[in-house]
Amino acid sequence: MFPKDNEYDLVIVGAGLSGLCAAVAAQEKNLHTLVIEKGRSLGGDGNYVEGAMGVDSYLQKQENINIDPVELLQDELQYSHYEASAPHLKKYIDDSGNTIDWLHQLGVKFAKVGKQGKSWPTIHTFEGGGHAAIKVLLSHLQENNLVEIVTSLSAQKLLKNNGHISGLIVMDEATGEEREIKANNIILATGGYVDNPALVKRHINFTSRLMSVSDGKSTGDGMQLAWQVGADQYRMGAIQYGGGAIYDKTRPPFVYMASQLAVAATQEAILWVNERGERFVNEDVNDNMCHAGDAILTQARVFSILDQSTIDHLANVGLYKEIGNSPVSPDKLDNLKDEISGYLKQHVKFLTQADSVNELATKLNLPELKDTIEHYNDLVQKGQDTDFGKAKEYLTPLEQGPYYAVELGVGMACALGGLKVDNQNQVLNSHGYPVPGLFAIGNDAAGMLVGDTYAVTLPGSTAGYAAFSGRNAVKSIN
Repeated sequence: MFPKDNEYDLVIVGAGLSGLCAAVAAQEKNLHTLVIEKGRSLGGDGNYVEGAMGVDSYLQKQENINIDPVELLQDELQYSHYEASAPHLKKYIDDSGNTIDWLHQLGVKFAKVGKQGKSWPTIHTFEGGGHAAIKVLLSHLQENNLVEIVTSLSAQKLLKNNGHISGLIVMDEATGEEREIKANNIILATGGYVDNPALVKRHINFTSRLMSVSDGKSTGDGMQLAWQVGADQYRMGAIQYGGGAIYDKTRPPFVYMASQLAVAATQEAILWVNERGERFVNEDVNDNMCHAGDAILTQARVFSILDQSTIDHLANVGLYKEIGNSPVSPDKLDNLKDEISGYLKQHVKFLTQADSVNELATKLNLPELKDTIEHYNDLVQKGQDTDFGKAKEYLTPLEQGPYYAVELGVGMACALGGLKVDNQNQVLNSHGYPVPGLFAIGNDAAGMLVGDTYAVTLPGSTAGYAAFSGRNAVKSIN
């Protein structure tokens, strides 16, 4: 299906969180707007985000949470090794509280605000999850006919006239038929490139154990459209790793996002070993999920080792440590034993059970596992991790069979960057000047905020930036 009209004030390519925030902002400015979405559903990865970053929001004021924005800016610049754009990051931080308040005024409900792992207390958790926030935005867009949304319609080519964006070619995904749409302003909101294996392989140290947990539509469309009209290729390679994840070659990784076994294996800081059965890191690294992902990828294979006493404790008593980076945040893993039983009956490849450490080592060909566990238990007994420095309270012994090994890969939630933008989110060329009429928002432009690692220290930053950048781009459109 094609749009009703042939000409618009603004065309937004992509109907995820950033695109829908831009659409609501455009509606508030009375701009005749078209939103095109190549898929059949709306909201993109925005349906799955936990919350949005904000500083000095209404909720933080209620909770007496005070953050010095200059201190925060300096901390994030240091975290990025000053590869982040200081002016752009500053504008985002300074307007982030106002962005949260705007979402709240629209009707988006926030359950709480606080930290996630070892971080700044900036994540405003969506009540009902990201899907609920998307639903609120869509309800506002249905109030009048200023904004038209068309699904199964993709952008094929951007058009220019005398150096200025003049429109684009769109294609009906069902029929392959193309049509030209005129517009002097186009916003690219296509979600980055995490679902484009070729681009991911080109810009990071790719292995088969990297698994996208995106919606499958973030294939780098926006950046590739922009590059064709002279945009600068900028700051790629920052992947938002979800830390460790169950490594199953037979099923999509999102199947295990709410798995309690995944929580036990990745979040509870017990014992990780490599393909030889050697411990290689402080397992509490998972407080920074991107650092955890990096650590796992230094090894050829990684297994999380559990024993029956740790399973019993997690299921019946409670967690060893608060879960900082997981969609599952219960007091205890009360379904863990049933999950393990079910997986074993299915004979899944990622889970191995054995009555003894020796048997587990033999099954998985982990020659150093027995010595590793004996040495680790000795560290636990002494109450000090003299190898890697894990906190004493997370030193948990492994002494009671059966023993379990869960093979881990690394989940990728999103890939940031590809386009350089100015403080109005206008796309820049290689000389640092705007491509007139072209804007990029959300993950397509979020490389401006990071270095080579996603800013886990600033939780909610991608969703917060999606909302901020969507509004920010529209502000400069007349």
